[in-house]
Amino acid sequence: MERVEEYLNANKLQYRDTSEIVEEFDKEIGEMRGRCVDIGCGPGDVTTELILPKLPRDALLVGADISNAMVDHATKKYRDNRRLSFLRLDIETSSLPQEQIARYDNAVSFYCLHWCHNTRRAFENIYKLLRPGGKVLTMFLAYNDGFDAYVRIHENPRYQPYMQDAHKFVPFFHRCNDSRGTLRTILEDTGFKVLHCSKREKSFVFPNIQILKKYALAVNPFISRIPEDLKEEFEDVLIREIVSQKILFPSKADKCQQEYSVLDRYHILVAYVQKPYTVMQ
Repeated sequence: MERVEEYLNANKLQYRDTSEIVEEFDKEIGEMRGRCVDIGCGPGDVTTELILPKLPRDALLVGADISNAMVDHATKKYRDNRRLSFLRLDIETSSLPQEQIARYDNAVSFYCLHWCHNTRRAFENIYKLLRPGGKVLTMFLAYNDGFDAYVRIHENPRYQPYMQDAHKFVPFFHRCNDSRGTLRTILEDTGFKVLHCSKREKSFVFPNIQILKKYALAVNPFISRIPEDLKEEFEDVLIREIVSQKILFPSKADKCQQEYSVLDRYHILVAYVQKPYTVMQ
């Protein structure tokens, strides 16, 4: 995800949901001392504005993201904050950098892990990042029918050459009948002690279709691949497919055109876990 400004202008949903989880787990975050890592920090706004103020004053926070553009933006914008730093990290890597192993006392991750192709490996790497006793608070998408639009558009021969890996961008838990139970199993198999694990239904109202379009394009993994002469057409098709699964209701009318608000209903997974102090044999 390299579209930094587009994401910053269209991340109200992610920001709101993260803020609510941060408030709910205020006490737990307030006990995360030492060096903490925010996995999937993006442009650093959530890291700086929501997470850092909740940590103890002597805690350090490292924002980690796979996107060079996101890390570069965050590093430049927040370089004057001595408690903050940013680095590029692929949480799905098959070879975690040695210097990152057991480097962190605690971890958080919001609206990131649903993008992972190999969720189990991602959690295994998070486990490796932590020192014994380290805790993790994470929240990410379990289901949003917008992902089904990727599959439907992929079937169109006009766009198929640019979406051959479309299935990789439909989250693992989106296709899972028991996402909460499956997540808990993955966490326990990894070695974590599960302190909390829940699946929650959420909703968000986009004031109009144009704002939904900005949101959808900001996180779309294919838009950068589409040729310029097809881009506008692809964007229109994408939004039509997404909107076809949403609930629309009139929001404002003028002399020329009726506007509609868009109700988006989706599920998130929330987990709070701990790496044991000792490994059971």
